[in-house]
Amino acid sequence: MRRTLVLLAATAVLVAACGGSAATGNPQVNATQTDAPPAASAAVSAPAVTTAPSVGAPKTLDACKLITMDEAAAVLGVPVDAGAPPTSGSSSCLFAAHPTTGFSLDGVTIGLPHLAEFDPNKKSIAGITITPVTGVGDAAYYVSLGAGYVNLNVRKGQTVFSVDILLSKAADAKLMDAEKSIAMLIVGRI
Repeated sequence: MRRTLVLLAATAVLVAACGGSAATGNPQVNATQTDAPPAASAAVSAPAVTTAPSVGAPKTLDACKLITMDEAAAVLGVPVDAGAPPTSGSSSCLFAAHPTTGFSLDGVTIGLPHLAEFDPNKKSIAGITITPVTGVGDAAYYVSLGAGYVNLNVRKGQTVFSVDILLSKAADAKLMDAEKSIAMLIVGRI
């Protein structure tokens, strides 16, 4: 379990490092709180696709209540532990695989990042591929590091969430499909 938490924490740090910045000029809004807007940057450019929230205030969400254990288990193909924050005070929830035999790092993580971190206009760079997604929420995109790591980021109104599925030996396409199916469930609940 400790290896799973370390791996997920490292992954979250990497994704956050590749995330949006105050330079986008977007206010920071957490799914559970509103922060003061960051200072305006001198280098603000107009995005090709709007990332502005459509309507409504951010919703107060509990990441562990956005999907069920059964839904996480169905995606992974094995039983899962009850969803729990991977670290104390975390706004994310990990449904860790609990295989009947052996050890697994597989799991489903639902995160609640700040609105300012959501940027569907990001450009791919060496080793990180950004892929826009249609039909999920108001806007969505995948961040793929290849080798079985894909993260789906979704915005509905002012609420942003992410879906990470770690499934050993799964192709990126399978992870993308699974993350999209989980995201569609969440969009229907918020």
